[in-house]
Amino acid sequence: MVDRGAFADPGSFRDPVMEVRRLASSPEHVFQAFTDAELMSEWLEAPATIDLEVGGRYEILFDEDQPLGSQGSEGCQILAFIPDEMLAFTWNSPPALADIRNQLTFVIVRFARVADGTILTLTHAGHGEGHIWDENRAYFVRAWGLLLDALEAWLANTRLRQR
Repeated sequence: MVDRGAFADPGSFRDPVMEVRRLASSPEHVFQAFTDAELMSEWLEAPATIDLEVGGRYEILFDEDQPLGSQGSEGCQILAFIPDEMLAFTWNSPPALADIRNQLTFVIVRFARVADGTILTLTHAGHGEGHIWDENRAYFVRAWGLLLDALEAWLANTRLRQR
């Protein structure tokens, strides 16, 4: 069960980090890339543990050389999902921002069908206030962009392999 008291600013959409991408792949395939641990591990080149159920784990270990608790999104959980349409999960701050590392934020990813694929909208919200939260937002503006770049490259490579 998700602890509401662990959130920095529960339910707040004040100044969220947003990324929107048009992807040449179906919503079903893109949703699966975000919810299947094996596929996510492949495109992110990082081990993932995903239990696709409300309260299930949503953990990606970006740096296994770090101590436990500082490897990635350990302890993050799925908040809600609608297959092929939406995924919401908790998220933590990077280990470099140790003062807020254990205060959760949340991410909502929407997958909308369009004629040539999917419009993916990622919204990272629930950030607190102050300088350190400004640093957190700036970090994730870069990080989510890089993550979605990796997804786009993987999807393009997957399409090429399927031909």
